Amino acid sequence: MTVRGIARRRASLALLLALPLLFYLVRHDLPGQSVRFLALGLAWAASTLALFAALAARESEPRLRLSGWSWRALVGGRVAGLLAVTVLLALAYLALVAVDRQVDRTPAVGLMLAVTACTGVVVGTALGAAVRRELEGALALFIIAGLQFMADPPTLLAHLLPFWSTRELGTWAIDGPGAASLGAALIHAGATLLLGAAIIVALTARRRPR
Repeated sequence: MTVRGIARRRASLALLLALPLLFYLVRHDLPGQSVRFLALGLAWAASTLALFAALAARESEPRLRLSGWSWRALVGGRVAGLLAVTVLLALAYLALVAVDRQVDRTPAVGLMLAVTACTGVVVGTALGAAVRRELEGALALFIIAGLQFMADPPTLLAHLLPFWSTRELGTWAIDGPGAASLGAALIHAGATLLLGAAIIVALTARRRPR
C-alpha cells in the first residue's frame, strides 16, 4: 500500500527524485562536492518521503488494525516499502556517479548512499510519528536538514544531528580513510537508527487503540 500510494503521487515523486539530482548538478564542476551534495539530497528526499507516508498512514492504518493487522506489522511493512524505494533510488544514483564520474572508491560511495537511504527513512518515519500535521513536519525536517548543511562537521552540533554519518561517509568515500572515520560514521548511523526506531515504536504504541 505504501509503494502504491507513492506511485500514485507522480508529481510529488518526480520532485523527490529530482531533488538529489539537482543537488548533484549544482556542484557538478566539483566532483567531490557533487557526490556529497547528492547524498545530502538523498537524505532529504528519503526523510521527506517517509514523513508524508507516516502522516498519510494515520488515516488508513486504523482501519487495517480493525481488520486484524497489528500495529507492528503495519509499521514494519511501511518502513520496508520505503526502504525498498529509497535503496533503489540510491542504486540509481550510484550508477549515475559510476558513469558520470571517475571515482576511485565507487563501493564506498554506494555504502554512503545506502546508509543515507536507511537513516533518511527512519528519521522521516520518526518525525511523522512525532508531529500531527504536514506543515509542522516539513518545517521540522527543513530545520534539521538545514542545520546539518550549515554545521561544521567536527562540532558537537553536527554530531547531534541525524545525517552527520552521511557527511562523514562522504569524506571517507571521496578523500579516503585518512580524512574520515568509517567506524565513527557507522556507529553514528547505527545510533540514529536505534533512536529513531525507539521513537517510532514508543509513539506508535502510545497512539494505538485501547
